[in-house]
Amino acid sequence: MSVDITCRTDRFNLSVPGADFINDCCYGEDFSRWLVEALAEAGVEADLVCMEDFGWANQAAFQGVDYLMCVAGHSEDDPARPDYGTWHVMLERARTWKEKLLGKNKTSPDDPLCGTVVQVLEQAGFEQVAIEP
Repeated sequence: MSVDITCRTDRFNLSVPGADFINDCCYGEDFSRWLVEALAEAGVEADLVCMEDFGWANQAAFQGVDYLMCVAGHSEDDPARPDYGTWHVMLERARTWKEKLLGKNKTSPDDPLCGTVVQVLEQAGFEQVAIEP
């Protein structure tokens, strides 16, 4: 189970596909780099990992818990604001096979990293920051 944190902004590229994109929707490298740095300032160990077919995958560790932190965005297709759109920060706790089998240690909106991501996004002035379980 993952938790999806959403926000809206025009600070990052959502309009010009990169020459190295796997798919036309692999936006998020600039957002991921910014988020990793912003989270580091908030005491979270985070690192950029790689492009995925939907966006970018990153790692994060906070208060002894490791997470997969994926980023994806989609534009509102407004010619006046081509980079304005919704960004998703998807968090999933690293769990053992046994925890997955038993349904234990699932990611929840109450995870401390979720609150920290929300705080970082709100402090940066992003719009409509919300946790979508």
